[in-house]
Amino acid sequence: MKGFRHQSVNIIISFLVLFLAASCEAWKDDPDYIGTWQCNETIIANDMVYSTTRTIVFTKKTYEETYVIKRENSSTITAIIGTRGSIARSRSNLVFELKELGTCVPDNMEVCTEAVQWFGEGSFYWTDNIDYFEKKVTGVFEVDGTTLRLSRDLNNDKDFEDTGEDVTFEMI
Repeated sequence: MKGFRHQSVNIIISFLVLFLAASCEAWKDDPDYIGTWQCNETIIANDMVYSTTRTIVFTKKTYEETYVIKRENSSTITAIIGTRGSIARSRSNLVFELKELGTCVPDNMEVCTEAVQWFGEGSFYWTDNIDYFEKKVTGVFEVDGTTLRLSRDLNNDKDFEDTGEDVTFEMI
């Protein structure tokens, strides 16, 4: 009987330790980067001026980024480039792992709408476009109030100096 009671106490203590350890995980603050962030820029390509809106949505373990391109002073969307996948964090580093590529959904006149269609590995769209993307990208981030500075080595050349690799977003 004494051995049974001792074993019961050990089981209860073990259960409490596991329960408290799991509960402590829930007490941790969410990372600063969680939320919806946006950056608006003007770019020039082939003597054409474009307005771009880059929106990135972070959860604790995922991201979804859309890059909407319009001709300047026009509401017509020229293109949408989308990426989404998982993220892993260590200190101020983020590792982005690409899982899906996105593009705009055309209307009945073949004009881009704001809707995004997502394609995973093995799909025709993925196969045709994955060569333009890196499947795994490392970046660093800094959050100051409602501003997120995100630097990513999008072409894995060991720097953040290429166009679009060092971006400042505002929380929306």
